[in-house]
Amino acid sequence: MQEDKTYTLLINKKRIPVTEEVYKAYYQLKERESYLDKLSERNNLSFEECEEKGIQIDYLLSQTQESAEDKLIKAEMLSRLTVAVEMLTEQERLLIYTLFFKGKSERELCAMLEIAKTTLHDRKTKILVKLKKILQT
Repeated sequence: MQEDKTYTLLINKKRIPVTEEVYKAYYQLKERESYLDKLSERNNLSFEECEEKGIQIDYLLSQTQESAEDKLIKAEMLSRLTVAVEMLTEQERLLIYTLFFKGKSERELCAMLEIAKTTLHDRKTKILVKLKKILQT
């Protein structure tokens, strides 16, 4: 006992019955439009700018998508960085986490820790040098 599904689209606040094919095509286009909007926000692109400059949208999309190799390299780098960060002391990890993962500024962190900005900056620089040495081995 399979029930027939009715497909409708909301147009001008009214439900209009449509076929399954029309329904699926409509929402596929809506999803594509949403995807392109998000992509343009991330890359500061607008459809109108691309049209004016004669840039093919498909070309831009292919250029912005990560290749499989890039994804693997990125995953490996993140794995190595995670191991390197774990080798830091608790205070060093806290400083790196707060600045780079929570997005706090040096000024905000100085206020939280009640230390001078130059002191914090010097600590951050030393920690980054330490991380670089760990990653190079």
